[in-house]
Amino acid sequence: MSRTSLQIVLDAIQSRTFERVPVIPIVGLYSTNVSNFPIIDMLHDGVKQAKSQLAARSKYGYDGVFTAMDLTVEAQALGAEVTFPKGAFPYVHTHPLKAAERFEDIPELPVSRSRLSVFIEATQIMSDALAGKFLLSSHVIGPFTLAGHLLGIERLMEITYEEPELASAIVKHCAKVTEAYIEKLIDAGTDNIVILEPSASSSVISPRFFDRFSFSNVKSLISRVQSAGVIATLHICGNTSPILKKMCDTNAEVLSIDSVVPLLEAQAAIKGNATLMGNVDTTLMISGTPKDVAEASRLCLEDGGSDGKFILSTSCDVPIETSSSNLVELVASVFVDNRRTEPS
Repeated sequence: MSRTSLQIVLDAIQSRTFERVPVIPIVGLYSTNVSNFPIIDMLHDGVKQAKSQLAARSKYGYDGVFTAMDLTVEAQALGAEVTFPKGAFPYVHTHPLKAAERFEDIPELPVSRSRLSVFIEATQIMSDALAGKFLLSSHVIGPFTLAGHLLGIERLMEITYEEPELASAIVKHCAKVTEAYIEKLIDAGTDNIVILEPSASSSVISPRFFDRFSFSNVKSLISRVQSAGVIATLHICGNTSPILKKMCDTNAEVLSIDSVVPLLEAQAAIKGNATLMGNVDTTLMISGTPKDVAEASRLCLEDGGSDGKFILSTSCDVPIETSSSNLVELVASVFVDNRRTEPS
């Protein structure tokens, strides 16, 4: 009997004999090109978000579905003002934590009384529709990144230098307040919690600061996710070469990495202790030809997939401007490659 997409993904995570490399491009707002829903509707209506994501998966045939990647939703629930530009990702434009020393006033996330409920509803609907046949992944913002949204990233950076103990306490508190949202996503039926921590990239802060302010808090959240029997993925954009080993030490089953990080280098750094996910360049997805995307996907499979612990994906969220033919080529590459091997 043919294995389901979910089983194929679990093979890649659990180092089992596999029939092919799984493919899960990070499709979020791009799915509105399939559903024709306005982006603003997708981010405010769980039913439309679920329908849009499911329609895109059905059209392109990849092995899993994400909730929409929205890096503003937790901060908005905590009082940040968010702008929703037409045809683009929302962004935080005011920061609610005016006095850093008052960080303990940040409450637990009000999941049911905020836009977070949209993502819970979308997760529930997709969980029911996918019926355990495809991987369902839900995004949660990382604690260092959330602290930057609440304070403003410039202010957070100042505090990390001037008052590092205070910065540590703020980030730890941000990790704590996200736990309620994680629990609700798990209850809604997600298979995989993806922690998004872009502000902790080595393109933004030093590896030493990642270790001091992000690492232990991310590791704690991952432990909480895994204690519920759910997969944990860590996604950090930009250059993560200097922190690959520390990312692996968080014990995340999957590490989602950007295109600036060579997959061979990443594989050497993590030594098979996590499954890599990536990392076809999202800029190429916009500007490249289908032939370019096919070649980039082939190289990713060659460099990342030789030991079986690999999921072909994009380096970050698939841009809305991506041509349909380029996404078709990325997904098709795993079926053309179609290697069967048994990892050692």
